[in-house]
Amino acid sequence: MDRISFLPDDFLLQILSLLPTKDVLTTSVLSRRWRYLWKLVHKLEYTYCDRNAGHGRFVSFVDRYLLLSTAPVLESLQFNIRRKCSDIEIGFWIRTAVKRGLRELSFDYWPHNTINEPSKLPQSLFTCGTLVVLKLTDVSLVDVTFPVCFQLLKTLQLSCVIYLGDETPQKLLSSCKILQELDVNRVKNDNVTVFSIKVPSLQKLIFDGKWGTHDGISEFVMNAPSLKFLEINDCSNECMVEKMPELVAANPEAIYWNTDNILSSFTSVKRLSLCLAEESPFPTGEIFHQLVDLEFCTCETEWDLLMYFLKHSPKLRALKLNEIIGMSQSSIPESLMFSLETLEWTTYRGWQVEKELATFLLKYSRRLKTATISPQPTSLENKHRMLTELALLSRGSTTCQLVFG
Repeated sequence: MDRISFLPDDFLLQILSLLPTKDVLTTSVLSRRWRYLWKLVHKLEYTYCDRNAGHGRFVSFVDRYLLLSTAPVLESLQFNIRRKCSDIEIGFWIRTAVKRGLRELSFDYWPHNTINEPSKLPQSLFTCGTLVVLKLTDVSLVDVTFPVCFQLLKTLQLSCVIYLGDETPQKLLSSCKILQELDVNRVKNDNVTVFSIKVPSLQKLIFDGKWGTHDGISEFVMNAPSLKFLEINDCSNECMVEKMPELVAANPEAIYWNTDNILSSFTSVKRLSLCLAEESPFPTGEIFHQLVDLEFCTCETEWDLLMYFLKHSPKLRALKLNEIIGMSQSSIPESLMFSLETLEWTTYRGWQVEKELATFLLKYSRRLKTATISPQPTSLENKHRMLTELALLSRGSTTCQLVFG
């Protein structure tokens, strides 16, 4: 007998749990020692993408495996389906898994070359008291009966989900009493006009709503006082965000007419990456006392907003610029003179407005240690000119090292 077969069952099952489920079953022919181990594997992964694979064969395989499994608890069940399966087939698989104390479900359903209709999952999934992680892609929640119960759920991912209306995501999230991580990727015409996230326990939120509208209208509402990390990519008409005193890092790429509302909720943030719409309003009177690291995308934003953050971020130590347009004269922010240590500028094109900003930053950043600038020249001659101009700029810090990326 080979050496690996002498290992305890727990070790062998850990090895098997790392394999696709179709490969796990083949190990039963290795020896008598392996014959029934596959039944105890507690992490199952099913992939159905091959157009040449027989539908009946795949369905029979999943049915048989789930029914014959004797694992005390089903830790994880993953579906990656790109061929058409019926709601009856899918419902049977999930109901069977729920009865086995399912702790994690990842359901990714996107059949190719068919009229794509979101899958409808069984009601028993939404009262599964053992689920800790739930990830759903291309699913319809229109027929779900509320209230639902996810008393142990900590991670929820909703991608390309269709809802009955505004109340569906609200009711779903209100049932997740200890939810910590939420990832939402909206789809066009998902039947939600006002997407509301009110979860007191939430610590991490990734929200992509750039395609999510209902009849061209969309609004984003958030109340998550325990949030520590936020990433937003959204084009809603309006946002309403409550204060987030625990927020550490934020990455908003958004187009709202009332941008000042969301910016005023970032006052506790330490790391901030901004990409906002043109003429974004300032969060009047707010001071970013904890902000240390700022990344600023100015592809559509005026220079005034950048200056606002420099003036109102007394502890700022690192600044990264991606693009810059529009500049006006302004007083010198204290953060430049007394705290900024690192400057990084990507896509520097040598435009007049960029030269003025580079001159301003290098001249008044008295504690700057490193300035990394990556030119984007149109020719070798143009690159040489840009590098020469930058190298000759006056520096307020005698220890500043200028690096060209």
